Amino acid sequence: MLLKLAFTITALAYASASFLYGVYLVRGSERAKQWGARALWASVVLHAGLFALELDQLQSLPAGDVHQAMAVTAMATCVVFLALSRKRPIAVLGAFLTPVVLLLFLGAGVGRDVPPVPSPVRTFLLPFHIGVNMLGLVAFAVAFAASVGYVVQERQLRSKRLGGIFRRLPPLDVLDQLAFRSVLTGFPLLTIGIVTGALFASRLGAMDGATSMAAVLSAISWVLFAGVLLLRVAAGWTGRRAAIGTILGFVSAVTVLLGYLLRGSVIS
Repeated sequence: MLLKLAFTITALAYASASFLYGVYLVRGSERAKQWGARALWASVVLHAGLFALELDQLQSLPAGDVHQAMAVTAMATCVVFLALSRKRPIAVLGAFLTPVVLLLFLGAGVGRDVPPVPSPVRTFLLPFHIGVNMLGLVAFAVAFAASVGYVVQERQLRSKRLGGIFRRLPPLDVLDQLAFRSVLTGFPLLTIGIVTGALFASRLGAMDGATSMAAVLSAISWVLFAGVLLLRVAAGWTGRRAAIGTILGFVSAVTVLLGYLLRGSVIS
């Protein structure tokens, strides 16, 4: 009962932060911006308390649990975003990032019955595999928010709507560079995650349909992000096309998590 109450309160805090950042994007309210950051910090603190309650009641967190991975990813994304917001004027991107965080957090609370981790993959590499995947997803989440901001900003510019949202969003070059650096950070982590995941798959033998689909989606994400980086470096590819490629890559990566969530499995 206590866990459910803590989960509900934390979810409401994340929802409040998402709403406040949305108000700041649409109306430009500085108070909404300030309270949005405070609500997000409060969400992180509440989320950490929720982890402490789970650890106390379960004695240990189930290794490889996709729900825990999603929850940690949600909280880590908030911490990284809040840290970046202190150094750069990107607080408005919270309007695009916090809904994703909220969905990850809510997904983490869906169906907590997780089968035990198969013994062939219960090695020291499993926490490493999960860790690099989560860190990669955090980087891609930031890239996703910057890319969505880029697409919105460019549309405002093309339609010559140079007030309101246009003035609150960072300049196009700032958004483009943030997305590029975030993808550049996340891509090696994704690569390591795919390689270690393939090692686990080889230990388990034949993959079922859901696992095979997850492997395909992971490969699609890798190809999309690799394509974005290659075209940026080799062909000077920037702007809207790079932003759309980044958005598609992130959606593909999140779909992998959702697939495991619906399957009630471990990350592999």
